[in-house]
Amino acid sequence: MDIPELSIRELDALFDQSPVAMTFTDVDLRTRRANMAFRQLTGLSEEALIGRRPSEVPGAGRLIDTHFLERTLADQVIKEGIPVVNMSLERGRPGKRLVLAWTAYRVVDNGRVLGAVNTLTDVTGPAQAGTELRQANGRLDLLQRAGSQIGTTLDVHRTAAELAALAVPELADRVTIDLLDPLLQQADLTDPDLGELRFHRVAMLDPAAKENLMFAVGDLITMQVTRRPAVAFLRGEPVVAGNPAEIRESGLSPGIVQSLLDRGVHTFMTVPLTARGATLGVAGFSRAENPQPYEEADVRLVCDLTARAAVHIDNARLYTREHESAVTLQRSLLPRDIPPVAGLDIAYRYQPASQGAEIGGDWFDVIPLPDGDATLVVGDVTGHGIHAAAIMGQLRTTGAALTRLGCPPGQVIRQLSAVVAAQGDEAGATCLHARYNPRTRQCQLTSAGHPPPALRHPDGRTELIDVPAGLLLGAGQDHYTATQRHLPPGTILAMYTDGLIERPGEDLATGMTRLTRALAAAPATSLDQLCDSILARLAPHPRDDVALLLARPA
Repeated sequence: MDIPELSIRELDALFDQSPVAMTFTDVDLRTRRANMAFRQLTGLSEEALIGRRPSEVPGAGRLIDTHFLERTLADQVIKEGIPVVNMSLERGRPGKRLVLAWTAYRVVDNGRVLGAVNTLTDVTGPAQAGTELRQANGRLDLLQRAGSQIGTTLDVHRTAAELAALAVPELADRVTIDLLDPLLQQADLTDPDLGELRFHRVAMLDPAAKENLMFAVGDLITMQVTRRPAVAFLRGEPVVAGNPAEIRESGLSPGIVQSLLDRGVHTFMTVPLTARGATLGVAGFSRAENPQPYEEADVRLVCDLTARAAVHIDNARLYTREHESAVTLQRSLLPRDIPPVAGLDIAYRYQPASQGAEIGGDWFDVIPLPDGDATLVVGDVTGHGIHAAAIMGQLRTTGAALTRLGCPPGQVIRQLSAVVAAQGDEAGATCLHARYNPRTRQCQLTSAGHPPPALRHPDGRTELIDVPAGLLLGAGQDHYTATQRHLPPGTILAMYTDGLIERPGEDLATGMTRLTRALAAAPATSLDQLCDSILARLAPHPRDDVALLLARPA
């Protein structure tokens, strides 16, 4: 049988009683019908809706972007007949985020366009859950990236800059890192009884800033210990301001507060950098372009990140202190001045490993002998740090004493090997011993596992002297065979440690070839200039210590 058409009354009931918020707008975008669900969702009365375009309804702009809605209805839905399906419309009520899914489709009767039906669905809950999940995943991703992006070097400033780069823009639009001045000076941390905290800004990242705000990298910043941020810093607690009013009441100096507000900052936090029970400095995070205030989850994440960065900064600080101590010890154990040797011009250089690499145990010595001979020594202790420097000092002192007592080179080296062996199985060293007789111009060369010396002849030719490489010092007793070479006037003997010729992924033979070329290429008028030229060519930023000793018979 035929199904009767729905009556107008039944259609009205269907429209009005639908749990889905619905409106019908005519071709002029004026609302003709709005059901109860729509009025309840929007909080708008029927009198406020009927006969008005969306942009004319009082308060509608707080819920949705009415101008965007009208453009889409007119140009896409009514004119082109292209429906809108579940388009997200997001607006915020005071203290509440609202996300609506909007659907609209054109209504046509016998080819005549009547208008459009609109539906709104509140999807704030699912949208909020999705947002929170994305935020949680983003925080987890930041923590994972922190493991590989922070602390890539043992450099305080680089580590601070890495923390700032990781946080912008995911966590902040602007980040500053300030470290205590005594920490950077390798002194005891500031005593709060002195009345003020002294910081140096070591990193700042603010891509949108047109100029530095108040303080630039390198500037000294002081803060009275009675101010709220200083009190929180000394207690190891973060300070959070969620809006401009709280920024004004944060206890920061008026100048800093004004610079933040001028920048457009509406929320910020400061978090102490604490590692191994010591507070090293403070990191500041702020938002201007990002409209969201900092939440508790953000504070926890930033505290975690800064704690990780603080450990790396402290590692860099401790390394720097040990590196400087080792360099000081190393230099104190090397000759202050080379004594003059009759018949020999001598020049030397000692260059410690560049910052970021550990100091080694390289040494050199020149020892004039009572009979007019001279002994030249270059050596290299395996390992790094203060321990290697200390072993080096023992070897240099022992070798010099035995040489002055008249011991032959082979016996000197065997005694040095015993000194190294007494340090334990992990100790080792190499040594090249050269005894020069100015009367006969003969040079006796003895090696304990050391790279061969290079020779530049008066005509500019260069070669490596084939010296039998005995066992490393400390590797056992050996009979060390000497090599004799005649050194006519103008010949240059180059003795060095492996830091001069080593490069990652390259064998020593390639490095020694570069050395002979550098020795041949540089003018030989001045041995000091030749030393500088060789170092500049081969080891401008050495990864290991370099000792270089040049000798030329007069």
